[in-house]
Amino acid sequence: MAPARTIAEQLASKQREISVAEFFERNRQILGFDNPQRALLTTVKEAVDNSLDAAEEAGVLPELMVEIAKDADSPDRLRVAVTDNGPGILRREVPNVFARLLYGSRFHSNRQARGQQGIGISAAVLYAALTTARPARITTKVEEEDAAHVLELLIDTQKNAPRVTREDVLIWDRPHGTRIELALKAKYIRGRQSPLEYLRGTAIVNPHARIVLVEPDGTRVTFERAANEMPRIPKETPPHPYGLELGELGYFLKASKRPTVYELLTRDFEGVSARAAKDVLARSGLSPGVTPGSIQGPTQEALLEALHSVPLVAPSSECLSPIGPMLIKRGLRNVLGDVRPEFFAPPVSRPPKVRGGFPFLVEVGLVYGGGLPADQPMQLLRFANRVPLLFQQGACAITAAASNLDWRRYGLEQKGGNGLPVGPVLVLVHVASTKIPFTSEAKEALAEDPDLDKELTLAFQAAARHLKVHISRRSRRSFAQEKFEIIQKILPRLAEKTSHLVDQPIPDLTPVITRIMDVVSLELQLTSEEGPRRAVLEVTNYTSRPRVLEIFLETPTEILGASAFAPVPEGTDVGMGRAWWTLPKLGPNERAQIVLTLSKGTDVEASDLDWYVAGVDEAHLLGADPLPGDWDVRLPRALIEAAETAVPADPDSVEGEVDYDAAESEAHVGDDDG
Repeated sequence: MAPARTIAEQLASKQREISVAEFFERNRQILGFDNPQRALLTTVKEAVDNSLDAAEEAGVLPELMVEIAKDADSPDRLRVAVTDNGPGILRREVPNVFARLLYGSRFHSNRQARGQQGIGISAAVLYAALTTARPARITTKVEEEDAAHVLELLIDTQKNAPRVTREDVLIWDRPHGTRIELALKAKYIRGRQSPLEYLRGTAIVNPHARIVLVEPDGTRVTFERAANEMPRIPKETPPHPYGLELGELGYFLKASKRPTVYELLTRDFEGVSARAAKDVLARSGLSPGVTPGSIQGPTQEALLEALHSVPLVAPSSECLSPIGPMLIKRGLRNVLGDVRPEFFAPPVSRPPKVRGGFPFLVEVGLVYGGGLPADQPMQLLRFANRVPLLFQQGACAITAAASNLDWRRYGLEQKGGNGLPVGPVLVLVHVASTKIPFTSEAKEALAEDPDLDKELTLAFQAAARHLKVHISRRSRRSFAQEKFEIIQKILPRLAEKTSHLVDQPIPDLTPVITRIMDVVSLELQLTSEEGPRRAVLEVTNYTSRPRVLEIFLETPTEILGASAFAPVPEGTDVGMGRAWWTLPKLGPNERAQIVLTLSKGTDVEASDLDWYVAGVDEAHLLGADPLPGDWDVRLPRALIEAAETAVPADPDSVEGEVDYDAAESEAHVGDDDG
């Protein structure tokens, strides 16, 4: 009779390996598939992210079609199809890409990418099969082949392996691209956490993409491309020593194939020069010729301490693909549409920093006023590696950093100096990194980290300072405008009555207004008569000195392209929606006009035309803003030199600014004579 097995032996006999696919099948909420509404968004998100990555790596401007339709067989099911114009996928790779979890090409690559773990799209295929028992249908074509491959796939969850249930070839009218079709238990609801809002956010931070959404009721929403420039393709770079933990350093030492630790430091880490490597080795008491694998225990700790204490070259941003200030502003303008904020703060892009050995950077864009609601909390748009984060806002490091900033110092209402402020403000925050610290595999929020929190706070503060300046300017401008209107209303009446009493002609009040106001005034009028609309900008020099004024216009590209100008601009940038003029010298009290004649049917409002002036301090400018620094333009060299050498006729009229009153106005903006 065999002896009875002990409890330990019985328990040991039940132990077996768990497939990663089987684990996520039972814990689908970890990946963002915990309810029908969220499952739909996660499916769209993963497919769109893959499509954008593929198109950008191939150097193709992305064209995406997202179709969501009701399933004829069941009212609680939807059919989702995402089609792209990427390079396509080789037939042999299709099953693994779409039907095997933790299979991908980017996990070990130290460069920015939307998808890195190789879980997302396979998890969508897994969820679809779990809720409808239907395979995913993949259609893909590479440019070198005449026909597209069509595969229907399921995941063998016990083996985490793909299973092809059907295969065919298809003559596709696309030169290259991929299409994935899924049937899944899902629910479509319009709102802040819907596919529509996700795609709207995607369009903001990916202005080079054209995205079309077809909703279940047939509504078609198109987010047109706002930029034709491809984002910079990030390069793979070695890890940076700053932020490395002891265990991570031990892994590098053990896995290294370099013959000496000196070569390991200078070739396998970024920012370690030959001089810095010698300093690190000297501080840690190591010989340059020691083998990496032999460094253990206290010596390894000494090496890590030296790496953290020696000044190293800052991390390179070549492995990152930030949006950039120009495209942040363009993306916001393109997608906000009818909201039309009154103020776009110059976007902030922080220099790259390091956390855990991986570089990251933070970007912030802020808009204020206009159609934004003034009685609601600040709208916070969160992005990580150009991907919108729609869920778990309260658990995100971005929200925590925004809530901990005292926005009252910058002109906004904030109860108790904590929490999101109330006001007509929208803030876009983008974190780019080779390794985003997500709180979970669902990739919906960023975990709090001291290095990340510091950079987020500094970026928020920089954007908030621009907001404070704008609010202050607006208050001063409102006061000056009110003063100007009162003077123009009261003085003529006083002059008329006084002249009548003394039986003298009414004097010209322009010099009096000039002495009182001391401003350059810009007034815009939009004609409403039948036929083509006209926008007339009248520029008046209410100062005591002659001036050569540089006038700049920024407007949507469709308005700029549909306008005729008088006088003709000195230069235009249609892609940026910009035009600029150097007006002839205006003496005191003199006026000039810039007239835009718009094509018939062009819809334009005064808020669509942003006017800026160079060479006039904001305290002496009414009806426009000083030229923003983010335009990155220079005044004509001759204009500046003449202004610097000019001697004002009246010393008391000096305003504490350069007087751009050069006679030479022939040079163009941006010219440089050497």
